[in-house]
Amino acid sequence: MIAVFAAVLAACHPAPPPPVVEPAWHPAPPPPDDAIYFVMVDRFANGDPSNDGTLDASDPSAFHGGDLRGVIEHLDYLQALGVRTVWLSPVFSMRTEKFYDWGAFHGYWVQDLQRIEPRFGTEAELRELSDALHARGMRLLLDVVWNHVAMDAPLQAEHPGWFHQEGGIQDWNDPHQLVFGEVHGLPDFAQENPEVYDYLLGSSRHWIEVARPDGFRVDAVRHMPKDFLARMSRDLRSEAGDGFLLLGEDFQGDPVALAETFREGGFGAMFDFPMHYAMLDVFCDDRHPGRLGAMLSGDSAYPDAQHLVTFLDNHDLSRIATRCHGDLSRVRRALAFQLTTRGIPALTWGTEAALEGAGEPKNRADMVFSEENPLAADIQALLAFRRRHPALMGGATAFPRLGDKAEDHSRVLSYYRGAEPREFALVILNGETEPIPLGRVKALHAWAPPGEILVVDDRVHLYDASEGEVDIPTLAPGGLAVLTFRVDPTTAPEKVRVGRDVESQPGHTTVPLRVTATGAPLAPGDRLVLTGGGRALGNWDPAHPAGTFAEREGAQVIDLRAPSCSILEVKLVVVHPDGSLTWQEGENRYLTVPRYTGETPEARSLTVAW
Repeated sequence: MIAVFAAVLAACHPAPPPPVVEPAWHPAPPPPDDAIYFVMVDRFANGDPSNDGTLDASDPSAFHGGDLRGVIEHLDYLQALGVRTVWLSPVFSMRTEKFYDWGAFHGYWVQDLQRIEPRFGTEAELRELSDALHARGMRLLLDVVWNHVAMDAPLQAEHPGWFHQEGGIQDWNDPHQLVFGEVHGLPDFAQENPEVYDYLLGSSRHWIEVARPDGFRVDAVRHMPKDFLARMSRDLRSEAGDGFLLLGEDFQGDPVALAETFREGGFGAMFDFPMHYAMLDVFCDDRHPGRLGAMLSGDSAYPDAQHLVTFLDNHDLSRIATRCHGDLSRVRRALAFQLTTRGIPALTWGTEAALEGAGEPKNRADMVFSEENPLAADIQALLAFRRRHPALMGGATAFPRLGDKAEDHSRVLSYYRGAEPREFALVILNGETEPIPLGRVKALHAWAPPGEILVVDDRVHLYDASEGEVDIPTLAPGGLAVLTFRVDPTTAPEKVRVGRDVESQPGHTTVPLRVTATGAPLAPGDRLVLTGGGRALGNWDPAHPAGTFAEREGAQVIDLRAPSCSILEVKLVVVHPDGSLTWQEGENRYLTVPRYTGETPEARSLTVAW
C-alpha cells in the first residue's frame, strides 16, 4: 500500500488561488511552529482573590474568579504543554450582571474598550503577562470586539448615533441584516461612522501600546463590513508593525465565503470552521474520510491555507470530549489529525483535561490542573512530533486520494505533506470497519529512508524507523498513521523534492472527467444535476450546478474538468418541472480525480450511484 501511495507524489499539484484584488496590506501570519491556546480568563485560574467580587462556583453562569494573575502563575504549565501563543478572552470593561439567565463572565459584553475589567486585573498585570510570555519566546493574542457592546453599555446612551438602529437579525441569510442588524440584541456599532472608527482604532492602539500583544483575535467578523476590516488592518500597521497578527472569526462552514473574507478583510489568519465541521463528522460520527480530503482539495481557494487556524472546539461549541460521545480514543485521533495537517492548531482551555459540556454555559467549565489529565501527555507528544518535522509544520500538501488500486479500500484517505528539500510525510486515515495492512515499514526507495512514525489508535504511539524496520502490521479502524521520510537532496530525483515541486507549479492542471449516474429516479421533465463543494461544483447550489446530465447510450452522463489528484464531494439532485428538488439521500459521495500523467489527458470515467 505505502509504495503505491508514494508513486503518485510527484504528479499531484494544488491549483493556484483564483486571481483577486488583495487589500493593500495583510498582517503577518502565525509562525509555522505555533500552537494557540485559548484561555477564558474567568474559568482558568484565580490568582488574586482580592478582585473577585461576587462569585458562585456552583452556578455555571456566574463568575468563578479567574484573572490575569492566575494566567501568569500557570505559564510554566502552558509552556510545558507545548503552547506557543496564549489567546485571552476579552479583558476590557464589561457587563458583570446576568442578562436573564445568561452569564456575563465571558467578557464579550464589552462596555468600554478603553478600560480593563477590574475583576480580571490591571493594565500593569496585562503588561506583566505579555512581558513574561515574550521572555519565554511565547506570544500573546488579545480578543477585541469591534462589532457590538453590552446591551446596557453607557456608550449607547452617550452616543446613540454610533449604533445601527435596524433591530435584531431576522434572516441570517440576508447579507445586509448580518452587517447592520443586532446580534442577539446587542447594540451594533456603525463602523462606517468616522467617530466610531476613530474610537475602535484608538482603543486598539491603546492596548497595543500598553500590553504589546502580538496580535488580535477579532470577534464576529461576519457581522462587520469587509472594507472596515481591511482599513483597520492597514491602519494598525503603523502602530504595531508588520509582524502583528489579525486572526478573524467568521463563524460559518462555507469555504468559499470564508476565503472571500480572508482575502478581502485584510487578515493574517482565519479560523477554519469548514475543517472543524469535517473533523467532527469524521472522527466523532464515523462519516466518510472523504470529507477531510475534500476540504484539503479545496485549499486553493484560500490566500494561503497554511494560515488557517484549525480547532476542535471553542467557547461557543460543544467540547470535543462531549461531541465525540465521551470516547477519548476518538478525541486522540482527531487531535492527531489536527496537529499534523496544514494550518496552525488552536486548543481550548481544558481540552487536555477532557472537559465536557454540550452548550453554554456547560461548555465553559473551570480549568482542571492535574497530573492525571487524560489528554495532556498526548497533546505534548503530538505538538513535539509536529515541531520535529518541517513537513508537518509548514509543508505543502500533495492532494489526497481515497483507496488504493492494490487494496481497494474506498474509505482509506491518504495525502502527502512535504517541506523542500529534506523531508516529506505520508498521512493515512483508515475509515474502514476493519484493520488495513501497512506491513513492515522500511525504505520506500533508496532516496527516501523512513524516519519517525506516528500511529494513533486508542493511544498515541511513536516509532523510530531510522535504524531499521518497524513492524506495524495493521492500522486499526479509525486509526491514523503519519510516516515521515528523509530526502537527501544530493541524490534524490528532482521530482521528489516535494515542497518546491508542489508550490512552484505555474498552472492549474485539470483532468477531463466523464461522470455517469446510475439509479436516479427520473420522471418525464426531470433534470439530473451534479452539485458539490467549491465554486466549480456550484458550492451546493442546485441552481448553479457543475452541469446537467444528458442521456447517452441509455445512461445519464456529464462531462466536467477537475483538478488533478483531488477529492470531489458531490451529490446528485433531481430538479422537477415545478422547480422543486429531490436530493440524493444519505452521505455525500466522493470521487477521486485521477492524477495528471503529463500528456494531453483523455476523459476519465467515474460513476456515482443514486
